[in-house]
Amino acid sequence: MALRGRSLSGVVLDEAAFMGSDVWFEVIRPALADKEGWALFISTPDGTASWFYDLWCYVPEDITGLWQRWSYTTIDGGNVSKQEVEAARAQLDIRTFRQEFEASFENLTGLVAVSFSDDNISTEAKDIKVLPLLLGVDFNVDPMSGICAVKDNDTLYVFDEIMLRGGATTWDFAEEVTRRYGVDRRIIACPDPTGGARKTSGVGVTDHTILRRSGFTVQSPRAPWKIRDKITAVNTALLDASGARRTVIHPRCKQLIKDLRTLTYTPNTGLPNKNLGVDHAFDAFGYLVLQQFNLAKPETLGATSYRLY
Repeated sequence: MALRGRSLSGVVLDEAAFMGSDVWFEVIRPALADKEGWALFISTPDGTASWFYDLWCYVPEDITGLWQRWSYTTIDGGNVSKQEVEAARAQLDIRTFRQEFEASFENLTGLVAVSFSDDNISTEAKDIKVLPLLLGVDFNVDPMSGICAVKDNDTLYVFDEIMLRGGATTWDFAEEVTRRYGVDRRIIACPDPTGGARKTSGVGVTDHTILRRSGFTVQSPRAPWKIRDKITAVNTALLDASGARRTVIHPRCKQLIKDLRTLTYTPNTGLPNKNLGVDHAFDAFGYLVLQQFNLAKPETLGATSYRLY
């Protein structure tokens, strides 16, 4: 890129959401460093899977006070008449209109967690230490993902998430769980069923065995759940047909919330798009829901037997 190695006093990135993240992090950001230059990011949103959305979410958490953010609709800009905006409203679907004219971060097609909304997010999702810790686990190497919850009557409280990167092993994951929640707590792990045979930690034992040796109770089906069953169970737990939301997720579970907001289907299939990088926390949550909080009617799910260790 022509700007690599340059020294910049300031820069404006127009339609930043549609640039690769490396343009900012690997080229422009270093070029601003020696002069402590400024940067202005201007863009139509491009869903919640983009680096621009991550940057938008980062601003309120910035402790330096150097970052600010603003949102303006097309009408606020003053360059498009209200009549033209209303004409567009009549011709576009609601999500496209919100993105293009109301500066809203929308995932335009095929959301998997269609039942999820901000109504599922609350600081009321807290650990209840007298109850067993429920742990959904996805054994992906980077990140290895865990979702922590408790079930109190007919409500599932998801209060924490564990995302380990850098090639963490299942031993590392189990150690982190123990560090956070102690050795005296009863922990029921609901992992990816394939971990009963897979050995991702390179020590000759399966992932499920490692969890058991770490003192966890492992509950898992003998065979993988059907993908459709997992999606149905997740959506039912988030919002059932009666309109009840029985899953409450703490705002600190940022990756899970991002996954639920972002994961879409691969075009022309019924399969989640694994290329977006927003499926691991979703999968961990799905395994937990299927095993511990499955509200879907049994006849709507594929037959799956499980064993209790």
